[in-house]
Amino acid sequence: MPSVSISIVLYNNTVKTVNNLVRNIEKSTNDLSDVKLYLINNSPENESLTTYLRTFESAGWIKTIVPETNGGFGAGNNLVLPYLHSNYHIVMNPDIMISSERELDKMIEYLENNTDVGLLSPLIKFPNGEIQHLLKRKSSVLDMAIRFISLPGTERRKAWFINLPDGYSHTHKAENVPGSFLVFRTSVFKKIGGFDEKYFLYMEDCDITMKVNEVSNTVFFPNAFVYHEWQRENRKSIKGIYHMISSMFVYFNKWGWKLY
Repeated sequence: MPSVSISIVLYNNTVKTVNNLVRNIEKSTNDLSDVKLYLINNSPENESLTTYLRTFESAGWIKTIVPETNGGFGAGNNLVLPYLHSNYHIVMNPDIMISSERELDKMIEYLENNTDVGLLSPLIKFPNGEIQHLLKRKSSVLDMAIRFISLPGTERRKAWFINLPDGYSHTHKAENVPGSFLVFRTSVFKKIGGFDEKYFLYMEDCDITMKVNEVSNTVFFPNAFVYHEWQRENRKSIKGIYHMISSMFVYFNKWGWKLY
């Protein structure tokens, strides 16, 4: 039976959220014999959250990690790199719910049978069962711009960018997968050095897909799914928009300014 590790970056999450999260992971990994869960408190000043997270460590399969400062989503997930000895490593958001152990089994089984795949992205659904269209093509300046600015005549381009109409119905190689739930072959995750820590928030998933595809393959796998309570925080605050625009500059400076 392959071993699995999971990392979750937390930021001022409630006790209820953490409780539900740990219970869901415990239930959905019930048939796996070797599981390690890493809870990263990216709000280190929140000592009460750290204290609560440490209460789970007595179970033996959960470890709490607290950085000195909040370096962002990617940096938080990279803190697990020295501890990883698993076959597969899952990066997931705290607002993800795995519906059953069978869903994880299907993902791992696919990776076991396809050794050329270094990163798997499952189908992601809203809690009501609707599909979230988060699977994107390689980012360009135009595609990022029309996410924020409504321009007439761009509807077909927007649909194309998120792989509509038929990109969610079959397994295929992917260029840009959502970071809310990622299943890595651990050897590949370590080979690429995890996430690029120059991104504080947003576009680190675009970047890591590119990094994986330089040494392996990324696959979208709709035969398994997870639920995601998704919110577009970048559209809700000036701070969020600032982080998005900053990440865009980091990304295009690194991978080239593809205009369209």
